[in-house]
Amino acid sequence: MIDGLDGVVKVNNFLSALDMKEVHPENLKLMENQAWEFIETVAKESSKGTVQEKMAHEISSL
Repeated sequence: MIDGLDGVVKVNNFLSALDMKEVHPENLKLMENQAWEFIETVAKESSKGTVQEKMAHEISSL
């Protein structure tokens, strides 16, 4: 949210344009950290299968 809209001020300007309550910058940072934890977990899980497939392919090509 912060990266896509280029900062806390623009996020709050966007919310104001939608006639919604602004979000405190500390709360935005907490939400951003939670999102990154989720993204890291998904990335690690999805890469495990890819690495195993590449290792199996390399071993079978020997």
